[in-house]
Amino acid sequence: MSPEPSAPIGLVLPGGGARAAYQAGAISAIAGMLPPGRSPFHVIAGQSAGAINAAGLACRAGDFRDAAARMVAAWSRLRVSDVMRTDLPSTGRRALIWALTAASGGWLVENPRSFFDNSPLAEMLAREIDFRGIETAIARGDLGALAVTASVYSGESGQAVTFFAGGPENREWARMRRCGLRGSIGPEHVMASAALPYLFPAQEIGGQFYGDGALRLTAPLSPAIRLGARRLLVIAARDPEVPAIGQMAPSAYPSLAEIAGHMLDILFNDHLDTDLERLTRINRTLSLFAPEQLAETELRPVEVVVLRPSRDLREIAGRHARALPWTMRTLLRGIGGWGGDWRLPSYLNFDSGYCGELIALGHADAMANRDALMELFRDAAPAGDLPPQAAPLSSPEV
Repeated sequence: MSPEPSAPIGLVLPGGGARAAYQAGAISAIAGMLPPGRSPFHVIAGQSAGAINAAGLACRAGDFRDAAARMVAAWSRLRVSDVMRTDLPSTGRRALIWALTAASGGWLVENPRSFFDNSPLAEMLAREIDFRGIETAIARGDLGALAVTASVYSGESGQAVTFFAGGPENREWARMRRCGLRGSIGPEHVMASAALPYLFPAQEIGGQFYGDGALRLTAPLSPAIRLGARRLLVIAARDPEVPAIGQMAPSAYPSLAEIAGHMLDILFNDHLDTDLERLTRINRTLSLFAPEQLAETELRPVEVVVLRPSRDLREIAGRHARALPWTMRTLLRGIGGWGGDWRLPSYLNFDSGYCGELIALGHADAMANRDALMELFRDAAPAGDLPPQAAPLSSPEV
């Protein structure tokens, strides 16, 4: 049982640090498959680095090919220094602050806010993304809604907050530890969504401090479905291979870097995989309903296509690791992140060589899945041609 042919299409862009370059390659291939014109996506939802890509696509939704080309160009020329300061004075000063704080119990200096200064990322966002264009795209009907999710740190209300810009048919929502708030999307929302815990500082919005959107978003598909999507394209940042425990070789005690890499894997990928399993189960259950039974419930099937890397991104990261600034290489060696499975560097290496190879892989994987993608885009109605409607629900947990 599938949604009607003209059902709104949503694009879900999860986080992944530097791995989000893969999304740019996949989007570029899709833009080449479709006729020139505005974006085929009625809803674009992003979190963490995926929020950066989402905002870039949304502000130029009137010309999908141009938006895709600009995204590829930005990732292709990216350097680590465009995202965070890695020069010796900056990293040395922060290392000294951390050391003094630990040694003095916080009496000598103020508690540090992060390991890295990501102010260059804010400067890059100002150059690359026209945030005023998001509202323009929605007003023109080129886009239905943009959603950016961040995690609130302040007070006792810790939850995933999805900031969204959209038409009047889109309503705010509140679920367990998740909510959606209407408003204009600006650079502060994207910076908050991409504020990796410990690595980058939290961002203040409306008197509250926010961090990476992947921290608390246990249902990454929810924002796009809440905002009206009935078909989804999800571009993930991890290959699907999971070896069985019995097939794994004995390992040494994990280093700090290995644990940190696994934490990022959990944040960016595990919630997504669980939500996809939930959606598949609900769709299967709905397929057993008779039409009159389905009419009595607000549940509706949601079609989904998932693009995943066909190669292990850790292996690619290992081949490009020496392109990292020497300060980061030193830090990685110090915490046990040099060599091994290269998991942590695969998220942090914002170098054009590594990102360029991920772009090429994303493009190739999208082309290899062309038939599934073209089926998803069958008879797709532009966002502006869609009738106003309340966001359909696909599960009680959406």
